Amino acid sequence: MQNNLPLRTLLITCGALFLLAAAAYVYLNHAPAGQPSPTGSTTSQTLSDGTVVSGLPEGATVTEETSASQPVAPNYRAPVAYGADVTADVKAAIEPRLAADIALLAKNNQDFNAWMDLAILHKIGGDYRGAEAIWLYATKQWPTSYVAFHNLGDLYQNFLKDSAKAKFYSDQATRLGTPKQYNLIHTTPLYSVG
Repeated sequence: MQNNLPLRTLLITCGALFLLAAAAYVYLNHAPAGQPSPTGSTTSQTLSDGTVVSGLPEGATVTEETSASQPVAPNYRAPVAYGADVTADVKAAIEPRLAADIALLAKNNQDFNAWMDLAILHKIGGDYRGAEAIWLYATKQWPTSYVAFHNLGDLYQNFLKDSAKAKFYSDQATRLGTPKQYNLIHTTPLYSVG
């Protein structure tokens, strides 16, 4: 019996270490009630607007809340904040069209074409943030029209130099059915290397 003492001690030590390791594993992987397990499986969910929410615990869902309120329109009466390089001739060409669009929107603030023309006038005048605000509003007011999404893709790619936003809005425009001839113009710079 004395000769088996080292073997017995080794077996008891190994068993104790095994139980200790198992207890540590359970402790570290046991999530508090209502919390996901850090090693548990996760899933993803696609929302109605196409956004993918990932990293959700298995079986969890995201509830979308819809808002009945209309998007807040930018001030259509705001003057164009002309860029420093815009000539007097360009300003003279913009101002009458700007006044006409303002008059149209004063009569009907849901005039899609007047909003789009207003944004283009801001862009031509070098007021890129003014154009951006109008097109962002249009993406919320008319979410099924590719026009504002496409124009934002162009604005971000070629003027504001934000290729991530350019790709996002160009992809949204494509998803909404932008005619191919429009996207062919803008897709090559989005993926160029250098």
